[in-house]
Amino acid sequence: MGRVLALQHIWDNPEGYLGELLHEHGIEYEVVNVETDDLPDPTAYTAVIAFGGSQHVYAEDQYPYFAQEQRLIRTVLEKEIPFLGICLGSQLLAKVLGGEVRKHTMTEIGFFDVEITEAGKKDPLYAGLPGYQKIYHWHADTFTLPTGATLLATHQNTENQAFRYGRRAYGIQYHVELNPEMLHHWLHHPDARQSVVEEIGEEAHGLIVAEGALHYPIYLSHTRIMFENFLRISELI
Repeated sequence: MGRVLALQHIWDNPEGYLGELLHEHGIEYEVVNVETDDLPDPTAYTAVIAFGGSQHVYAEDQYPYFAQEQRLIRTVLEKEIPFLGICLGSQLLAKVLGGEVRKHTMTEIGFFDVEITEAGKKDPLYAGLPGYQKIYHWHADTFTLPTGATLLATHQNTENQAFRYGRRAYGIQYHVELNPEMLHHWLHHPDARQSVVEEIGEEAHGLIVAEGALHYPIYLSHTRIMFENFLRISELI
């Protein structure tokens, strides 16, 4: 049985639901803190996942540790190791591939439906999904689609929601790792709540909370389908 390397960028964006699914399938994984730890050789792992964070890829002077992570991603691409970049992780993948990461014209926070493109419907990552995926956003940056990448999912607010490069490197601008504890923290922890309200307002925050019970079960179902597809692509299940 292989094992997964998980790259964590910030304390309140851990492996969450994806860790639960890995445990359920009996797949070993190692979480590494990108800011404080030396990154291991990715060739020792069957797949690599990079999670989200509040950092900005284009602020390289503030986050010098991104340099070693981008070297790791280049190795992953060269060796064709399955890769899943989530939110910040997708932006780092786009940057390594020559895409431009920049501040978005809006901040997207909350549950959304992203449309799976025609190419996405044929991609094994989205097999079994009904033409869309229920996802959760919290991002203020976006990226251009790298040359040679295939757009897999889109939305009117942010065109480039998901892409594939090569056979097994994926970047998704949205979050799929939220378990109930993480979602509660992101919405109700004083610092997190204040950040959300500052970005989208008190009314919009209240709407996310009120509609969470409706959206979250679908989000969870779609996440399981997509992530188990990634595990199959990685030949882990």
